[in-house]
Amino acid sequence: MTIIRTEDSILDEFEAIQKKMMQVMVRLTGVENLQVSSINLELTQLTRSIAHLKDDTRARFNVQRERMEALAGVGSVINSSLGLKRVLDEVMDTLIVLMKAERGFLMLKDDAGDFRVQIARDTKHRDLTEDVFAISKSIVRQVLENGEAVLTTNAKEDPRFEQQASVAVYQLLSILCAPLKVKDDLIGVLYVDNRAQTGIFHLDELKLITAFANQAAVAIDNARLFESLQASNSELQDAYRATLEGWVRALDLRDKETEGHTKRVTLLTEKLARKMGVNEGSLVHIQRGALLHDIGKMAIPDGILLKPAALTPEERTLIQKHPVYAFEMLSPIQFLQPALDIPYCHHEKWDGTGYPRGLRGENIPLAARIFAVVDVWDALVSDRPYRKGLRPAEVKEKIREDAGKHFDPEVVKVFLDLDDQTLRSTAKIS
Repeated sequence: MTIIRTEDSILDEFEAIQKKMMQVMVRLTGVENLQVSSINLELTQLTRSIAHLKDDTRARFNVQRERMEALAGVGSVINSSLGLKRVLDEVMDTLIVLMKAERGFLMLKDDAGDFRVQIARDTKHRDLTEDVFAISKSIVRQVLENGEAVLTTNAKEDPRFEQQASVAVYQLLSILCAPLKVKDDLIGVLYVDNRAQTGIFHLDELKLITAFANQAAVAIDNARLFESLQASNSELQDAYRATLEGWVRALDLRDKETEGHTKRVTLLTEKLARKMGVNEGSLVHIQRGALLHDIGKMAIPDGILLKPAALTPEERTLIQKHPVYAFEMLSPIQFLQPALDIPYCHHEKWDGTGYPRGLRGENIPLAARIFAVVDVWDALVSDRPYRKGLRPAEVKEKIREDAGKHFDPEVVKVFLDLDDQTLRSTAKIS
């Protein structure tokens, strides 16, 4: 804002000078004197000169403002989390407009140390192919070798490049090329040219492209780092999920009776959570929690977990400890801590009669309240060796009756609003 006020004040001073001179000229007009008439003529010419100077100053101010806005725009790109392709587009398009160039391209150093064109654009923001985008490789090579920006106002007549075939063949005239550096490390080059006009670039543009390139290099380096971190994080997430699914497969192999149950309830829990407005950031933890909801049973002896006969009170008490075992197994793993709600709390009941802690109402985490409904649904509609699965309508009625006792009434309401296709697609219904 300070710069804009300064520009306005300078232009106002020009305006004030013009007015003063016009007032003087009006007064002198009434004086019949040859010498005064000559002075008046000179004042008229001076007034015109001041008007031209004012227009020129305004134009220069506008150019400077455009340049500052462009640099600020690159600065905002630096602080954003845009992908590399978007950053390259922004940098290239902004530079072409700023320099009033016909076209431009950007090269980056790859992992092998070779410099390759990443993007080439024209004034209409269209991508150009390498066949269309013929360039002066000699000028690019000089920038890469010396690490300094190059300006030529007429490459065909520039003694530095007059022997270069590419300059002659491609009729290259005005060219600007600048290195992209991050902490003195050369990561690429920026290049713009105009094949139709000579002299459109000057020393001011050379300074500007150097400043622009410094900003752009940081933006590009940040975008590359961000994409690299995203790729690493994606690989890590895949490894996490594969590990969790491996644990679940081990549990399914151990307990054939519930085989496939975990996959089904995980899918339906995610759909129900979305329906209830759970955000994407929380969904990943709900998915993990659903996958691991029975992981605590790994600590239950086979003789009890797989017992074909009725359990004794002591055995039932031991099985009811599996949420506690899950908490003890998973809580030391930092990335799984946000997913603990379901493994630890999915056997709690709305009326406080559940286990292991007897939580009541909204003291039970929402993820566990959502999962509890899905868990019972899948268990009752699925076939077991000792019984056939119940009809979906019967299970829905049972869930409706248990709202306010076993289940959160609001979760039950949303669950019962799910269409039959959704429920059937995620359940093993015969």
